[in-house]
Amino acid sequence: MMDAMHPILTRLGPFFVYSYTAVFAIGLMLCWAITQRQLGQNRVAGWRDAALATLLTGWLGARGSFIWLNWSYFAERPSELLQLWQGGLSAFGGLVGGLLGLGLWCRWQKRPFLRYATLFSPGFLLLIVTGWAACWVEGCAYGAATTLGPLSANLPDHFGVFAVRYQTQLLGIGLNLLALVIVLLWQRQWGNGRLFPFTLILAGLLHFGLTFLRGDTVPVLASWRLDSWLALFFAIVGLILLQYGRHLNSRRVGE
Repeated sequence: MMDAMHPILTRLGPFFVYSYTAVFAIGLMLCWAITQRQLGQNRVAGWRDAALATLLTGWLGARGSFIWLNWSYFAERPSELLQLWQGGLSAFGGLVGGLLGLGLWCRWQKRPFLRYATLFSPGFLLLIVTGWAACWVEGCAYGAATTLGPLSANLPDHFGVFAVRYQTQLLGIGLNLLALVIVLLWQRQWGNGRLFPFTLILAGLLHFGLTFLRGDTVPVLASWRLDSWLALFFAIVGLILLQYGRHLNSRRVGE
């Protein structure tokens, strides 16, 4: 069993180095590095601009949706709106923002969306791993109370109440690292039209399963957590994109 919740990494003079911020900074650098490595000898024009557009709109979506979902809290504490080092990002808000930003950039530059999304697929999964790792050190996205076992530990919630809980953060890290390995192994066989949809399906289904082990409070719709519905929705979007990619490939073959 592994303990969690180490929000402050260290102190540099009068400044605190927050673990959440440090983990995300390292994760973003690794995402950039793995994306650059994916290129190899291939040239994808403007990929850095596409990546920056995706990251910026993803960050805006992640922060904006988190504030919207927790507006009653931030309305009373407006000074915390920009305290990003303490966490406060919505994964699905970031995904929507990132996809929207990449889609708009591709439309503006007249570039094929799936080609760039394919390039960013390993980095996307690594960013999910980063998010789970950041939540582990911060103590967010904690698990529901359960009994002692190999997947549980004595962990706190947001209020500091300790209980035997599922180690959802570590499960998220491990499962998405496994997904990353699968994507890296299959990337050549799946080509431009199928790798990103497959990645989106895989990530969505993994997150869907993990939502049923979580204990943090989120809005509920028809007896399911909102993030359960969103995870399922994006898995379905992945299926639609997979069919679209197959259609594009069949058209190219026909031509």
